[in-house]
Amino acid sequence: MSGYVADVAYTLGFYRELAPSFLHLTSIVSGVEGPKLTQPLRYCELGCGRGYGTVLLAAANPDFEFVGIDFNPSHVAEARGLANRAGVSNVAFYETGFGDAARSGDPKLSNFDVMAIHGVYTWVVPEVRSEIHQFIRDKLLAGGLVYNSYNTLPGWATAAPIQHLIMEQAQRSTRDSIKVIDDAFALLNSLVEHKSAFATQNPGIKARLDRMSKQDKGYLAHEFVNKGWEALYITQAMASFAEAKLTYVGSASLIENQIDLCVPKDLQGIVRDAPDIGMRELLKDYIVNKQFRRDVYVKGPQQLSPRDQRQRFSEIAFANVWMTKDFPEKFQLPIGEIAPKKESYSALLSAIASKICTGGELLAIGEKAGMREPDTMLLLLLLVNAGVILPARPDHAKVDRSASHRLNQVIMEMTTSADGHRFFAAPVLGSAIPVPFIDRIVAPDVVRRPLAPGSEIARLAFERLGAAGQSFRREGQVLAKTPESIGEVAKLVAEFRELRLPRWRSLGAVPI
Repeated sequence: MSGYVADVAYTLGFYRELAPSFLHLTSIVSGVEGPKLTQPLRYCELGCGRGYGTVLLAAANPDFEFVGIDFNPSHVAEARGLANRAGVSNVAFYETGFGDAARSGDPKLSNFDVMAIHGVYTWVVPEVRSEIHQFIRDKLLAGGLVYNSYNTLPGWATAAPIQHLIMEQAQRSTRDSIKVIDDAFALLNSLVEHKSAFATQNPGIKARLDRMSKQDKGYLAHEFVNKGWEALYITQAMASFAEAKLTYVGSASLIENQIDLCVPKDLQGIVRDAPDIGMRELLKDYIVNKQFRRDVYVKGPQQLSPRDQRQRFSEIAFANVWMTKDFPEKFQLPIGEIAPKKESYSALLSAIASKICTGGELLAIGEKAGMREPDTMLLLLLLVNAGVILPARPDHAKVDRSASHRLNQVIMEMTTSADGHRFFAAPVLGSAIPVPFIDRIVAPDVVRRPLAPGSEIARLAFERLGAAGQSFRREGQVLAKTPESIGEVAKLVAEFRELRLPRWRSLGAVPI
């Protein structure tokens, strides 16, 4: 694909906003009919990278069909290999460009209900963006949703010169993309060190370079060494997607749809007085200096009446996905820190602590605790935003969990070789959950030997890693197999048994 990095594999990751259940929630909260999760659904990810996220979603939603498209043959081969190894059969990967996919007569490359474009749209040249629009226009069904995450202005305005310098360095280099990043960083840091006007008149540059220095170089190569890199204003993106018959629905960062949560009080008036939705979103981006958006569009919006919107929300199931003992007491938002009233907050958390609740049940609990319904809704969105709860599949009790169990077993096996695959499929959610390295290592023995002492599980974990040439690390240092180290790992085993393993089971990630 013209101008896009191909000599470095893309990083592995998962993004909850791409899950059909999350996109359904986004639509309903925004007052638009969402994808029907109770019937077969076809889903396509454009620029799926190494396919990890697509395979996770396919395993967690075994009754839906998934397609991943990527131009990089190494990515596609890896994605197919993972799906085949785990026996995830409801996903197919295509090694092709977006234009060829749009022109294809293959029936599997058409009639989609949902499309996702993560980290692609502002990294490709305008011609490729036009091919994306063509694919959406021709292959997305009426009523279908599109998720698009991309770099946004004005937040990228001061950092755009960094990308430009890196790109100019790349065009003059015969070295690979990782070496280009190293060379460009040396050059940029020299500009900072010697107090160039660029650095002194843009005081945030040094802090940004410091943050970038801690990031994965493969990610940085894909982020910065692309000929088509171009951050966009929300109004530009809206206009472009209108060419594909798409209408803006809202942000998948749900609190950003609530002016009270994302705009300081003294600026809320100018946002509410905006003449249209494009200007409203643009003003919000200026107010918070937005640099990354997660937007949802629909092809043919079906607006919900307030009554229907409340009914749809009442039917959505929510599951507790919090993996530690103590729930957050405060939430950090663009408007500042929020601390919910303890009584009402505790009532909601108590209800959802050990069982899945519908939106209607949670609204009723909030009312009983003395909360107004709009306030309960806002609190639930805060909990989703903080990763305390997530929407679940409507058939969460009946969904087939076998593909997720197979995939997660494969991920645990792969962890002894490398710590790259850091998420498990969670079929109750129709999504995925993050899983720490230590848990992936000890889980097989904990499940097989539920009565074994934690110290024994810890010893087995050290042995398994050692046999694979790996080791536990703390603060970058190898953790030797000493009685003290075994004791430390044994404490983590106990914590895993008490807190995270029960949550994994409740979300369908491992057998009960």
